[in-house]
Amino acid sequence: MIEQQKPESINFQREMYSWLLKRKMQGKILVEIQDVDVTNAKLSETGLTNIQAITPVEMCKILGVDGVMTSNYALSKPMSQGAAVAMYLFVGFAGATASTTVYLSVHDLKTNKMIFNFNHKVGSTFGSAASLVDELMRQASKKLPYVITQ
Repeated sequence: MIEQQKPESINFQREMYSWLLKRKMQGKILVEIQDVDVTNAKLSETGLTNIQAITPVEMCKILGVDGVMTSNYALSKPMSQGAAVAMYLFVGFAGATASTTVYLSVHDLKTNKMIFNFNHKVGSTFGSAASLVDELMRQASKKLPYVITQ
């Protein structure tokens, strides 16, 4: 399970970057967005084994950026679809077969403060990381700094 977290994490990172870059190209995002490969290379150069061990301000300094967006996607599957169907047949209702909770924040280097926070739970699993990121970022972007939503 731990071995699967790293590629999944990078997959979500790439999907978020892709979503942000698309909005940047549409003129809806007003700031520069650092490439995922550059970000990961700079973080790798530090030798950090636990990225959670540094503050967002320290991360800004390492990356050479004015602000940093951090995210955490918590995916869970409390019950299989077969169990949900069986539950529906026996009790008349079914529980959720999967859920995703996302925590998203933006920290500003200059003020040393969190300037945006978004927490959201989705009661079902999407077909891909791209569709999940698209849905959650559409919701988050309604209040996300630097994004023009009109």
